[in-house]
Amino acid sequence: MGTAARERLTAASERPAERPRPVARRTRLIGYLAALAAALLSLPAAAAPAAWRIAGENGGEVVLLGSMHVLRASDYPLPPLVDQLYTQADTLVMELDLDDPKLGAQQATLLEAASLPEGTVLRDVVDANLYRLAERHARGLGLDLGLLDHMEPWLVAITLLDVGMQRIGFEAQRGLERYLVGKAAANHKEIVGLESLAKQIGIFADLSADDQEAMLAQTLQELDGADAAMSDLVSAWRDGRLDVLSESLIEDFGDFPELYETLVTERNDQWTVELERMLRDGRRYLVVVGALHLVGRDSVVDRLTARGHRVVRVGATN
Repeated sequence: MGTAARERLTAASERPAERPRPVARRTRLIGYLAALAAALLSLPAAAAPAAWRIAGENGGEVVLLGSMHVLRASDYPLPPLVDQLYTQADTLVMELDLDDPKLGAQQATLLEAASLPEGTVLRDVVDANLYRLAERHARGLGLDLGLLDHMEPWLVAITLLDVGMQRIGFEAQRGLERYLVGKAAANHKEIVGLESLAKQIGIFADLSADDQEAMLAQTLQELDGADAAMSDLVSAWRDGRLDVLSESLIEDFGDFPELYETLVTERNDQWTVELERMLRDGRRYLVVVGALHLVGRDSVVDRLTARGHRVVRVGATN
């Protein structure tokens, strides 16, 4: 999963003639599933990415920074606040430790979790019209869908979206996490992850057949309009003006309450406990996660505030 499973949010532009199940809204929800934190949400602020500071004990602190997981070469240099927050931190924290040398060796775990039962292929588990649409998009991206025939729909969706993003210049290797990991490796700064690769794989592997099919359908709809949508998102991320998206994106989970519980609520609960531990050890942490986890109901910011912590929005000049 590493780069492919973490990095995308796109916008709908094409609707298949028939769908395997109703999708109530043409939402960015499934794009979020493919990205695991790529939804870019925030509150109005000065022209800087969304970030919050929480003071800890003995001079320590936790700074929460909303992430943009894929970027283009033209998006550099990044806003100065990014380097400023990185320099002030003792430890870099991400959803997944992308510098862990064990990640590469765990690709077999991903393939095993995403494999269809023996004797079953993709066309057996998705609607025929959806399969033909996937074939057409794959050809347009220079891929043979047959190479993914034994993979579950969620991995097919992630793979097509990953390749589609690369075709328009948005790459995980240029994303905020990779940028900061490169700096941390060069500076010998500690990097830790909030969860394991197995945990992230499980989020997708445990999706129901209907949700996996919906994920693939939504991904295909979003591919054609991704360039303009992603450009708008990068602009919003850089300026910290992401409130425009927050209400509609969170509302989109209304049709998927169980997914919201799994993808957002449960993880926020687990992360809040870990962040509170960090606040007690006197060190300074920069925590970079998908910004959907930082705003809206059940957000990490709200949870920390409710538990008595003073959470302060970081401005462009802080």
